[in-house]
Amino acid sequence: MMSVVMVVEVGVVLALALAAASVMAAEYSVVDYGARAGGRADATGAFLAAWAAACGDGGERPVMRVPAGTFLVGRAYFRGPCRSAGGVVLAIDGTVVAPPAVGNASWITFHYAHGLAIRGGTLDGNGHAFWACKAAAGRRCPPGTTTLDISQSNNVSVKRVTLVDSKNVHVSIFDCAGVTLQGLRIAAPADSPNTDGIHVALSRDVAVLGATVRTGDDCVSVGPGTSGVAIRNIRCGPGHGISIGSLGGRAGEGEVRNVTVESASLAGTQNGLRIKTWGKPFAGRVSGVRFANVAMRDVQNPIVVDQNYCPGNINCPGQSSGVKISDVEYEGITGTSATAVAVRFDCSRSNPCTGIRLRNINLTYDGGGGKPARSFCKNAGGSASGVVIPPSCL
Repeated sequence: MMSVVMVVEVGVVLALALAAASVMAAEYSVVDYGARAGGRADATGAFLAAWAAACGDGGERPVMRVPAGTFLVGRAYFRGPCRSAGGVVLAIDGTVVAPPAVGNASWITFHYAHGLAIRGGTLDGNGHAFWACKAAAGRRCPPGTTTLDISQSNNVSVKRVTLVDSKNVHVSIFDCAGVTLQGLRIAAPADSPNTDGIHVALSRDVAVLGATVRTGDDCVSVGPGTSGVAIRNIRCGPGHGISIGSLGGRAGEGEVRNVTVESASLAGTQNGLRIKTWGKPFAGRVSGVRFANVAMRDVQNPIVVDQNYCPGNINCPGQSSGVKISDVEYEGITGTSATAVAVRFDCSRSNPCTGIRLRNINLTYDGGGGKPARSFCKNAGGSASGVVIPPSCL
């Protein structure tokens, strides 16, 4: 005969099992809403329906599931806020591919998606036909589209996602707070135009961790109105490097402050660590920036501040940047420069750079036939300490 104690124990176990089952996240597979793998049938409607169901679920972190396989998806706008306090998890086991033309500035958009978590999978922007159109003179081309556009969303994490061949920027973070991008793999041909890896603007507390970015434009770019950005353990190249800016292109832009880049490696990039502002009088500010422990290999402009950015000299010839740059630190920057000027501070004559600090810099000129690398300073003030090669011009 079963003892009373055993009956009680069994009852407790069953109760716990039922309780655990009741809080398990509900899962909404796009296949259940009509999506078919193979990359031929348009699955946009199924994706939107699965999102609507997951977003409308008030349980514990509902999951929108994209199973293994390739799914063709057109313009997809996923809007929140969602009912679940913890947000929705988008779990991607396969590949989501864009059509050759999307007809919108963004392909996959998450708006007001607080608590969003995206895990795994591949987002293929299918940009080859668009790039060919842009390269052909005189052709009218559809708009270039950002692959993953996350806007006005807080407490977001995107982890272990691969993004390839975007028609424009691969990942855009706009007007968000508390965003973590971890383990992203981003790739596009070196000659693909405007294919920035990650662009952050008007946001705060953004972490980019352990990313590998190989594109035709900036690996990571930080735009106006952004603060509290941490970029760590990133591998970059080919591309245009890591950039703050361009800033000061229009009136009323917010300042950029408290940006940290640490433990990065850049190879074969057009720039290394760049701060870029338009040669226009619009006011702005960059402060509290730290670049540390960055390795360069065959980088054309390893350290550069350019406050005279003005492509084609249109609408800004002879003008001086209104953006004030101060409190910028470079420490432990090493490697090789593909040009003779490895360190360039070309600052505004009306708003000179102040508080630039160089410490333990070792950049050599690769291919100079024994000629040393050199520094260039204009309207720049600061200090140097430790071993600094090339010698500081501050």
